[in-house]
Amino acid sequence: MKHENEELQHPTGSQEPSNEGPFEEQESIHTGAEASSPEQSLEQELEEAKLLAEKWKSQAEQHRELYLRALADLENFRRRARKDKEDAVKYAVVPFLESILPVLDNFERALDAADQSKDAKMLQEGIEMVYRQFLNVLSEAGLTMIETEGKPFNPHEHNAVMQVEAEHLAPGMIVEELQAGYRYKDRVIRPSMVKVSQ
Repeated sequence: MKHENEELQHPTGSQEPSNEGPFEEQESIHTGAEASSPEQSLEQELEEAKLLAEKWKSQAEQHRELYLRALADLENFRRRARKDKEDAVKYAVVPFLESILPVLDNFERALDAADQSKDAKMLQEGIEMVYRQFLNVLSEAGLTMIETEGKPFNPHEHNAVMQVEAEHLAPGMIVEELQAGYRYKDRVIRPSMVKVSQ
């Protein structure tokens, strides 16, 4: 009986215990899962970064196109403004010239009338009419004559070329106008040439 028990126990004793238990196998499985998880996370973050980069790139291209378009519009505006300013300066005198054309027409009519008539008085009246019309055009444009006779001498508006005795006038008064002076708005463009009392 003792021998039989030894034989029965021999196979059991000959088996060496395994170092890998069920818990260790599960731990090995979990370790593999945990090792693959960071790689998947990195791939996902990389894809998101690529999508975000594409989005930023698209927005940057749109903004660049908008900037270039605005820059072109600004340059066109500057070019138009510069041309408008040049044209305004170049053709500023056109309205004035248009207002003078009727005066020229009347001069031509007066000359035609002088050829057909020997009446000097009628010719004089026609020339005076044209002269008044011309002064009216100049006045509407801002040009006015400087007052002289009977006015005190003003060195800013009058140019005294002679001094004469005038018993009926106080010294420094204008006696006679030798050449008309003109003022454009508030600026003297030609002083009057006058005689002044001593």
